[in-house]
Amino acid sequence: MNRILHIINSEQAQAELKKINVSSGGIESMYAKMNGLCLKLENVPLAAANILKQEMLSLGGDAAVARGVVNGTVPLSEVILMGNEQKLIRLAEKLVWQQYFKLPAIRKDILRLLKNFQGKDIGKREYNGKTIDLSQTQIMGVLNITPDSFSDGEKFLAKDAAVKQALIMIDEGAAIIDIGGESTRPGAAEVSAREEKERVIDVIREIRQESDILISIDTTKAEVARGAMKAGADMINDISALRFDPEMIKVLMEYPEAGVILMHMLGTPRTMQQKPEYEDTIREILEFLQERINYAVSNGISPERIMIDPGIGFGKRQSDNLLILQRLAEFHCLNCPVVLGASRKSFINRIYESKADEREEGTLAGTALGHNAGVHIIRVHDVKQSKRLLQVMQAVKEVKCTL
Repeated sequence: MNRILHIINSEQAQAELKKINVSSGGIESMYAKMNGLCLKLENVPLAAANILKQEMLSLGGDAAVARGVVNGTVPLSEVILMGNEQKLIRLAEKLVWQQYFKLPAIRKDILRLLKNFQGKDIGKREYNGKTIDLSQTQIMGVLNITPDSFSDGEKFLAKDAAVKQALIMIDEGAAIIDIGGESTRPGAAEVSAREEKERVIDVIREIRQESDILISIDTTKAEVARGAMKAGADMINDISALRFDPEMIKVLMEYPEAGVILMHMLGTPRTMQQKPEYEDTIREILEFLQERINYAVSNGISPERIMIDPGIGFGKRQSDNLLILQRLAEFHCLNCPVVLGASRKSFINRIYESKADEREEGTLAGTALGHNAGVHIIRVHDVKQSKRLLQVMQAVKEVKCTL
């Protein structure tokens, strides 16, 4: 997966160089150069890798390639380009004259990744006729209408309580209300489509009567999604990324303006935490999400409708959850709005001992990390606190330097 790497320390830099099979001497000479902007390319032909290496050196940057590139003993190499935004733009300009060895496609990808850097290329999006400005991080408020949610089970089972909570979150600054009628905590029991609909449809209908807020239905079932859309929902948040129910793609076809969130998860909520394993966590999640994006697009779903979620807590080890938070910026390579759901999750309890409703500080830390990484939508239970945090961070971000 071609992407801009988010390198924060020398240990991480050396690990990335080892992954692409750089020689030990090359690692020693190059890892310190990775403090700038690092762009990773995969499956680069031998000749192209050598050209990229020489061109980056001529610009005062560098390029890491696999051992065997210089002496021509490998046909393909992963390449890490090291420099800054200006040097990489100049590299793309120099590649205009290179018409062989996949270099025109590589040039195009370099420019695309730079344009997407930090999510800068995502602006206003429209879902079901409603516009949301994703040039700033927006808040999705969580409304669980379940008896067994890990965080707020039974609190909002009654329709009036659920609608009241939705209106409170809207007043506190939520741009989207995400409504779910089935718990997706590890080991949760399955709920029938009929029961799930009984929990959520009337609530969606009443919220829609009270507000024009964007409403998301959190479900993996096409029958529930279809009923929610009829009741007034605007997007589908599918933790299975359209895998569990083959009819879900048809619902999206029936509602051609609806948004969809595709999330990464290993297995099912019942099995996802049974010894999840990764060799290269970020790469594997990105490849999964790219495959699901391709599936949706191949079935007529416009890329403008698609959002992605790396799925913190869904088939992840503690180290995987923390790595996702550390390297959130790398998910911009998919050119889709990025959704982050870290609110009150158990990875926080493994950092400091806490019950679900005692994880506000950990949740806010996740919100801050998401904002700094250019995440477009933060999915949270505590809207007011997250909104205020984002307001402060945005104000700091926008301050102008004066002479």
